[in-house]
Amino acid sequence: MNDHDTTPTPAEMLALLQNQQRSVEGKLGRFVPAILFGWGVAWLVGFLALWLADGGAAGFVLPFAVAAPLFAGLLLGAGVLSTVLGIRSGRGLRPSKESAFAGIVYGNLWWVGSLGVVVIGQALVARGMPADLLRVYYPSAFILFYGVMYVAAGLLWRALPMVLLGAWSIVVAAVAVLAPPPAHYLVCAIGGGGAFLLVAAWTQWWSRRARRGVAEAADG
Repeated sequence: MNDHDTTPTPAEMLALLQNQQRSVEGKLGRFVPAILFGWGVAWLVGFLALWLADGGAAGFVLPFAVAAPLFAGLLLGAGVLSTVLGIRSGRGLRPSKESAFAGIVYGNLWWVGSLGVVVIGQALVARGMPADLLRVYYPSAFILFYGVMYVAAGLLWRALPMVLLGAWSIVVAAVAVLAPPPAHYLVCAIGGGGAFLLVAAWTQWWSRRARRGVAEAADG
């Protein structure tokens, strides 16, 4: 057999590159459903707990001393889960300098922006805003910020579901601040947490479909 017989054709090279691309996308995306599910549960259960603590359900009030730590613990757990799975998804892959820089900047923007939301809220109270309004300000402000960050993530990594999820989160933030308390917590819980769970289910379906496509291409 000569070299000419073993040289891949352009079509075979293209198929190989496409298969490798699908393999990389599958590796990067296989943990996304779990990450989205974690945040969906945190938002849904956490905001429902705050709704109950604020007297949302007639005849039952969850103590705020229980609801607040529960919500904080759920958010912390979702954050840890996202970090751990994000690190695992990148093992064995060598990102370019551009993508590595974007990842570092984007990752640090989360805590910088979150801190900014808190500082603005406390500054508003210091300048005369009733402290009770923080229960309306913080949920919508954080969801608005997260929505913008999700859109940015979708644009950076060309992930349409993240763009849609981010845009929807911005809508939820705007609607929630217009809802009378404590109904705004329900808007955040169902509109925010529910959206995360729906996108998690969709990405799980897409991830399985992508892995099946890679396997079929390899067998072929």
